Amino acid sequence: MLSRYQLAYQLRHIATFLTIAEEQSFRRAAERLHIAQPALSRQIAQLEDALECALFHREGRRIRLTPAGEFLYRESGKAMQSLETIAEQTRSVGQGRTVLLRLGYSSAAMSSFLPSLIRTIRSGLAGAEFSFVERTSDQLMDAVIRGELDAAFILHRPENPLLRMLPIRSEPVGVILPDDHPLAAQDSLSLAALKDETFILFPRRTNPVMYDEILAACHDQGFSPARIREVAPRSIAVGLVAVGDGIATIAQSLRHSCVHGTCYRPLTEPAPRVRFSCITALETRGEWLDLLREILERDYASSSAASSLR
Repeated sequence: MLSRYQLAYQLRHIATFLTIAEEQSFRRAAERLHIAQPALSRQIAQLEDALECALFHREGRRIRLTPAGEFLYRESGKAMQSLETIAEQTRSVGQGRTVLLRLGYSSAAMSSFLPSLIRTIRSGLAGAEFSFVERTSDQLMDAVIRGELDAAFILHRPENPLLRMLPIRSEPVGVILPDDHPLAAQDSLSLAALKDETFILFPRRTNPVMYDEILAACHDQGFSPARIREVAPRSIAVGLVAVGDGIATIAQSLRHSCVHGTCYRPLTEPAPRVRFSCITALETRGEWLDLLREILERDYASSSAASSLR
């Protein structure tokens, strides 16, 4: 039986396999790797022997991946990217620099509290390096669980046993209307005033909690939206409002998203709220996370939310 860190193949075998899969040619892969084609073929034969399966269909000079090869290509590509990240972080630690923090965010978070929060974290972590990616809340949750991101700032507060959730803040939801809509004459609107409107919402799969809260708030005020249209990204929703196809709900911090032909109006209480939170993998540890928790407790979270961080 192999020990924990002993494998029947080496990293170079995987690298060779990935190159062949990308080039779809043993000859081109050999040229790219600057090795003789027979040596390259031997490496693949050794890898296939170790894995006890064929990785390529060989049809004359043409090759294509077997189902096992397709799986290995997909998964080992992710593994190689992770190894590259680990190597870069190791160099950073060895040179006395803080490791790279991979942060994900929703557009609403970046338009609200996140820039100020990141500046505060930067000031507390000398030499910190950051990378950022914008995705929908569901995509960010998956990326954190898979280890592709260290933390993400999303628009709801998930209950997931694989995630640690740090509540941040909430803010009211408003609506974007066509600027010639009769309701645009009012400074604020009740949700019930929108009962005859087409609601232009984000796809439910991207944030089912927020989506359901919007509909539940409508039901609490005695109606269901006359029609619902799901679109993404937000810019499309705003564009549809501009041409008169409906109204769009939006976080207060995103009211600047209005374009020519539209206007923002706040909703009177009771109304749904956007609840921002930070998520990390449950096992995540580090100086940066301790600092983040401290900042959230001190500057962002309410007293009740802050108590849940401990």
